[in-house]
Amino acid sequence: MDDNNLNKNIDFNDIPEGNNADVYANFKEKLESVQTFPGIYTFKFIITGDHAVIEELRAILPHDEFVEKPSKTGKYLAITINKQVQNADEVVGIYKQASAIKGIMLL
Repeated sequence: MDDNNLNKNIDFNDIPEGNNADVYANFKEKLESVQTFPGIYTFKFIITGDHAVIEELRAILPHDEFVEKPSKTGKYLAITINKQVQNADEVVGIYKQASAIKGIMLL
């Protein structure tokens, strides 16, 4: 695993506003400029609602290890997943699927 790639994640907040297609196209472009493919990509999510929605996220990433860290108050749950991916399209596809789950913030 290349530790340098683990620290190069792009926050969706760094991407200019626009329609969803533009956001994902911009994200993919930025991702390809900093990430080496194939390789390990670190997905990060915040569960903001009912923690039961984690099962919906597990349905998207069924064979991957979830590292869970609750907030101090227990109101939020941070999820980190290191996943072997083949290309930026795979990363974008996972984020698109996860964005459809109510109660999950993408990081």
